[in-house]
Amino acid sequence: MSFGVIVVIIITLVALVLFVTEKFPMDFTALAVMVSLMLFGVVNVEEGLSGFSHPATITILALLILSIGLQSTGFVYFISNNLARYTAKSELRILLVIIVVVGLSSAFMNNTAIVAIFLPVIVRCAKIANINPTKVLMPLSFAAMIGGTLTIIGTSTNIIVSSLSIEQGYQPFGLFEFGLLGLILMMAFTIYWLLIGRYLIPERNTNTDLTEQYKMETYLTEVIVKPNSPMIGKPLSDNLFGVGNKVEVIEIIREDGTKFIANKLNNVRPHDHFIIKADIEDLKSILKQQGWEISKQHTNISDKNLISKNTILVEAVIGRNSFLIGKPIKNIDFDNTFGAIPIAMRRHGQVLQSTLAETKILFGDTLLMEADKSRLEKFYNSPDFIVLQRIKRSSKFQNKMWLSLIIVAITILIAATHQQINSWFNLGLNLTIIMLTGAVALVFTGCVRMPYIYRKIEWKVFFLLAGLIPLGIAFTNTGADQLFSNFLLKYIGHWSPRAIISVLFAVTILLTSFMSNNATALILTPIAFSIANGLGIDPKPFLVAVMFAASTSFITPVGYQTNMLVFGPGNYRFSDFVKVGGLLTVIFWALATIFIPIFYM
Repeated sequence: MSFGVIVVIIITLVALVLFVTEKFPMDFTALAVMVSLMLFGVVNVEEGLSGFSHPATITILALLILSIGLQSTGFVYFISNNLARYTAKSELRILLVIIVVVGLSSAFMNNTAIVAIFLPVIVRCAKIANINPTKVLMPLSFAAMIGGTLTIIGTSTNIIVSSLSIEQGYQPFGLFEFGLLGLILMMAFTIYWLLIGRYLIPERNTNTDLTEQYKMETYLTEVIVKPNSPMIGKPLSDNLFGVGNKVEVIEIIREDGTKFIANKLNNVRPHDHFIIKADIEDLKSILKQQGWEISKQHTNISDKNLISKNTILVEAVIGRNSFLIGKPIKNIDFDNTFGAIPIAMRRHGQVLQSTLAETKILFGDTLLMEADKSRLEKFYNSPDFIVLQRIKRSSKFQNKMWLSLIIVAITILIAATHQQINSWFNLGLNLTIIMLTGAVALVFTGCVRMPYIYRKIEWKVFFLLAGLIPLGIAFTNTGADQLFSNFLLKYIGHWSPRAIISVLFAVTILLTSFMSNNATALILTPIAFSIANGLGIDPKPFLVAVMFAASTSFITPVGYQTNMLVFGPGNYRFSDFVKVGGLLTVIFWALATIFIPIFYM
């Protein structure tokens, strides 16, 4: 075993551990892999930096811009809000919209963006229909994933594998080349969910009062300022009570009913009502010293107490690109930045309250906040949150809505027919050029602006790909891919190609359940090529197995970004995905084992 192979194996194993444990952000780990490969001389500088200009990286970046363009002009929101009227009061209609509309949309748009857009719509529809969101949010995530398998541009995994295939000298995959297999899986998912999946989801708390959902009855307390309080006339400050983080003011209510968000009060007046987050027993002893008293109605605090004409309770999911990730709540100026005050947090099905100030924010966390209504538009324009409430959006760019749709539709049409166009006009069109042209057209026509793109783009995906593509090159350069394929073929080489495809599908599913689907594809694609070469057959069925398995991770909430987005709002538990997604995964595994050899061998 050569030095290069040993280095590649060690770097790969370390990267896998870091990806699974998330000790560091995945994009940082990927860049560390890239640098390590260059330092040890496994790849040269040109190869090490090639990921930044790789067709897969650029194509995915262009696709993200196309999705952002449709979002910025309001087209997707226009569609989703109109669909909400159709789904009212019917669980089956909600599921139909999820399967058909979300599934088909994900075939041409980034599936994480699709889920982020439809998440508040589906939550609202569920509430109108008096349905627990738990019943409809998991299929939202699953349908988006499956929809991404319908086309080559439906998911970044497909683009990565297709680009690596072209580098190996094979013909590129057509836009709809594996659409039939994707449709079979979508039909199987529909039947499964209607007959089995929907009944495996347990009934959980359906209470619509957010303060009760977040179990806040022992933490929210209403206090009244006595006329003799030494605090009268003083401004509200973080150290009003002299107890640091033990007491947190959520809202102030004047005798005339006027409400203020915390830190918006210049002077305390007699009979002011303060809604405070703290342990009640500790609060009693503290307030006696300050001339305050506990309201007799403190046990009846609900959503209505926290909502006025100026404020609203906002439930929002932390987005994947949020700058808040990794920061303790106490270190974030929510009031000045967002016009909101965090009240509670839900993570992995658990509600966090008493230690909220010290808690570091993670992707997929759900925050309950009291927000200033006049600044709610900022929530929607921010990549930091996915707001679950329906909030009226500005129609600022809606005059560009249909133009953005036309540009994206033309781009997809050319992508679908570019090989025929090349034969007619002797052009050199490829998927990367087409997608970049569509992205430039959106900017040129004013459908989306560059500053908005910079804020909304998923840069983590860009750096993840740029960092890991050199690892695939290192596998080939050192012969590590051949080593792994020889090891597998030693034990299963005498099996039929169908059985080997089945094993590869299972291994891919296992890896992608605990790490990025893109990382899984970049690691396993070179091995898939080596296995096919060792068997002396076309690698296409093996590549399709990697693509489909990496894009359909149902078993864990951490296996795919869309699962993390619905995890908190759906009030799911880890075991829900294992139970519901596990059976669906077995079904897909069986179908892939049957149909991939039929369609691609």
